[in-house]
Amino acid sequence: MDKLFYETKFATDETGRVSGVAWKFSAPDRVDDVIEPAAFAAAVGKSLPILHNHDTDQVVGVWESVAIEGDDLKVEGKLLVGDVARATEIHKLLQAKAITGLSVGFLAKKSFARKGGGRTITDLDLLEVSLVAVPAHDQARIQSVKAIDGQKDISMENTAIDTKAFEALTARLDAIEAKAQRLEGANDNEPGAEVETKALNQWLRNGQVDADLKTLVVGTPASGGYTVAPEYSANIVKKLVQLSPMRSIASVMSIGTSKVFIPTLATDASGGWVTETGARPSSEPTFGQVEIDVHEHAVVIPVSRALLEDSFIDLSSFLADRIAIKFAQAEATAFVTGDGNGKPSGLLDSENVFTSVTAALDESDLIEKLIEVYYSLPSAYAMNGTWAMNRATMGKIRAAADTTTKGTLWSDSLANGQPARFLGANVVEFPDMANFGAAAVPVVFGDFSNYQVVDRIGLDILRDDLTGADTGVVKFRARRRVGGELLLAEAFRTLTVAAA
Repeated sequence: MDKLFYETKFATDETGRVSGVAWKFSAPDRVDDVIEPAAFAAAVGKSLPILHNHDTDQVVGVWESVAIEGDDLKVEGKLLVGDVARATEIHKLLQAKAITGLSVGFLAKKSFARKGGGRTITDLDLLEVSLVAVPAHDQARIQSVKAIDGQKDISMENTAIDTKAFEALTARLDAIEAKAQRLEGANDNEPGAEVETKALNQWLRNGQVDADLKTLVVGTPASGGYTVAPEYSANIVKKLVQLSPMRSIASVMSIGTSKVFIPTLATDASGGWVTETGARPSSEPTFGQVEIDVHEHAVVIPVSRALLEDSFIDLSSFLADRIAIKFAQAEATAFVTGDGNGKPSGLLDSENVFTSVTAALDESDLIEKLIEVYYSLPSAYAMNGTWAMNRATMGKIRAAADTTTKGTLWSDSLANGQPARFLGANVVEFPDMANFGAAAVPVVFGDFSNYQVVDRIGLDILRDDLTGADTGVVKFRARRRVGGELLLAEAFRTLTVAAA
């Protein structure tokens, strides 16, 4: 629901009747939003709740009339003074000038961007109008609050807002936001994290679920498993990035469905040189799409009952490590050589056709051909290029580069965790790439953002106490769904070894 605050004019009498201007059509509010009069057409004549600060638990009256009069959206209604305690308190706040504005709560149905910022809203559903302390539209004022019990009426015409309180509130909000965005330290002892770890460990050890564990699950499948909360699932994915090389350099997205369609540009528009009065060529781009299905991968982690009974073991971390290793091993292979049949389609799937450079089997021209691979890739991709190869091939290239007369081509990593570089581009180890041999493809160079990894949101873990009971083992069955597909073959070049 959108909420636009408008500091407005309204009045109330001793019976609690209140009226005011909820919106001024001729000027934008403080976030540069403008609402056209026609947008409120469906709300004219409706009855709406009077809320305080958009809180549905604080209904303090009823707007009995909504009308468009010239440049104003006018509302009239009644506070339930004497019947609802909060309404009586709100009336006193109006008298004290603590509440100075109205705010409309609505669902925008049609809008378009305004030049310079903000929106012009042309159609909406008006849900409520709230009394607020600090509105955002600077042209709205409370006109007057009529006194009760013979007290003097209080005028609010032309009353300026004291911005000191607003600035103080803004400073507090900025401080809270900064604290919320602060990186957590390794020894962070957040109470919520302790509760979650304790609850998950309890379920892993004995299968019991208490109230604390509800913070960790978003569903309970009929089979007795639990869908792990996003925080724990994200921890698994973080570990996968460290273990699965493709994840560290490819495009990765999470989806909530079983497949995703990625649009691609098949052919671009083209023009031509023409004379002053010559015919203009007609050309338009054509588009295609890549369909990526997610495939299920399952793993069983057996844990001895003795380990489950050891209170010194952080079982949630142990389980996360084991699941990450199993998932990473399987998906790393699939992202390179998967055939798309029940698993992701790998980068080197036989259906993918790349521009390739052929090197001699005896390695005599290895460096020369790698340089050819590098410069055969268009600059737009080469500037983000990464070399992919296994460790054995890395050794061959480094040895050849050390003995070549072409200068320093290979640069070893200068810090732990940083990749080596060849011809200025990062070299990432892919254990599943082929070894250097006859007819093999041991090296790929390209912009790996053109390979898409898709994660189906969620990680399911099922505790199995029965099938391993005879051997004192409890099995934890985990499953997740992932897909992968090449988006653009022209963003890659391969090195192929001659057959003989």
